[in-house]
Amino acid sequence: RTLCAIDTKTKTLTFDSGVPAHYDRLLLATGSHCFYPPVPGMDLDGVMSLREYADLQKLRARLDAGVKRAAVIGGGLLGLELAQSLLERGCAVTVIEGSPLLLPRNLDEEAAGVVLKRLAGIGNLTLRFGCSVKEVAGKDGRAVGVTLADGTCEADLVMVSAGVRANIEVAAAAGIPCNRGIVADSCLRTGVAEIYAAGDCAEVAGASYGLYDAARSMGSVAARNLLGEEQPFVSQAYPARLSVFGVKLFSAGKLAGARSETTQDAAAGTFRKLFYDDSNRLIGCILVGDLREAVKLQSQIIPVRERA
Repeated sequence: RTLCAIDTKTKTLTFDSGVPAHYDRLLLATGSHCFYPPVPGMDLDGVMSLREYADLQKLRARLDAGVKRAAVIGGGLLGLELAQSLLERGCAVTVIEGSPLLLPRNLDEEAAGVVLKRLAGIGNLTLRFGCSVKEVAGKDGRAVGVTLADGTCEADLVMVSAGVRANIEVAAAAGIPCNRGIVADSCLRTGVAEIYAAGDCAEVAGASYGLYDAARSMGSVAARNLLGEEQPFVSQAYPARLSVFGVKLFSAGKLAGARSETTQDAAAGTFRKLFYDDSNRLIGCILVGDLREAVKLQSQIIPVRERA
């Protein structure tokens, strides 16, 4: 059943089945959806995202039909994983990223340069950074390429991996305060009594996470609070992991600080950078190649709540 409306006065839910339901306390875990940049051509045949199983089936059908040129709009973790999968299926792939740097949320400039050198020699892979998408070009209703501010990219398939947006429509229509997500306090309570929010749809202390680890933690906290406890959700140093094109990387915490330490072995293909605050406490780390220290370093990172 799909939730269509919430009546907060009568505590009634309306579903597409037409059968109502009543609640004493309500948890909204409506998730998120893929974001499509607001440019012309996003509705053309051949423009897709990959989030649900139905999307995967549709993508497989496209590839089986002989797609050979693909563009990926968005060069984040998922965009790069998608690019590798498309390369393995025999496509020439162009990754289009708006940021001038590789993985700006997960690497600093120095680490991004190290990883980019490793990716530069991958055959049939083109990485374009700092590019603004103007439109998806089409012919006879089908996508044939992507028009950028500084050129074009031919593509029979355009995959959009440009982040997600919280599913807030039903909550907002019910008068529950929303911003980027459904606004919730540290105990995941929304602005309406007896209604909680958790996961991708929730915005806690101004942050919308869109991460599995955060959603899992929120679910546990929300369950306890629904049962009458008073347990706050505490943000952690949620890590980023990626293994593509033979390159492994890990990052966690704040990737800037009062000082940093870098260790690099070009021959072994490893890079390690640790970030410290002005009290010499570890606040973030980046590892490339050798990830054996990942769990240990993550456990040593000072939690956000303890930073000055």
